[in-house]
Amino acid sequence: MTKKQMEIIKDNLRAYEKNFGYIKIVKEDYGKGFYIYTDEARAEQGSWTQYCYNIDYLNGWLYGAVQAINGIMKPIEK
Repeated sequence: MTKKQMEIIKDNLRAYEKNFGYIKIVKEDYGKGFYIYTDEARAEQGSWTQYCYNIDYLNGWLYGAVQAINGIMKPIEK
């Protein structure tokens, strides 16, 4: 990951780590995407949790995960 990309996600990455702990972000070999692993066992198995096709999508995914865990995002009531 480049320095510029880290600058884009740093705040949401920090918040994610404080709320969830483990995260491993791996840049795909070709292209602009990233594979997200949310625990060590999944990372060792190569079983990614989320694929983000660019840095902005990754940043949004991190933000959304933190919002959801903190109850800011709530399901629609029927």
